[in-house]
Amino acid sequence: MTRSFLRLATFVSLALLLIALPPYTARSQVALTIVHKTDLKFGEYAANPNATGTVVMPPDADAPTTTGGLIPFGGTIKRGKFQLVGEPKAFVIVSLPSSITIRKGTSSNFMTIDNFTINLPNPIKLSNKGKKTIFIGGTLHVGANQKQGNYNDENTFTIFADYL
Repeated sequence: MTRSFLRLATFVSLALLLIALPPYTARSQVALTIVHKTDLKFGEYAANPNATGTVVMPPDADAPTTTGGLIPFGGTIKRGKFQLVGEPKAFVIVSLPSSITIRKGTSSNFMTIDNFTINLPNPIKLSNKGKKTIFIGGTLHVGANQKQGNYNDENTFTIFADYL
């Protein structure tokens, strides 16, 4: 008789546990994509022949600051802009490279961009429609007597994003 009672008590405990759990419906997760909107553009500067400098583009405004011997000459100034598209209301972690090297055409003239930042703290919550726009800033390092010209990243800038 004790044995039957134990089985019954175990069965009742399991039944109560199953009843107490909330229903869970499995759903497939939407693929997370990153859509490029705008390149990060620091503008145009004259380099001092005797001093290095930096251009710091914040992720929250198209308003760079300079250090060292750089003289701003205008040009296009834009934060990088990307859109995350995925599961509505999901949380996403975004990772940026530590640094990239940009080059003037096919020459041996290089500059480095590092300290990449985004305008939102991780984790980033996607909207009800599964979207969120992020802006990216960084620090451009300009060498003393840096050669004039357009410098590009040759597709070395990679953003990683994944669901939390």
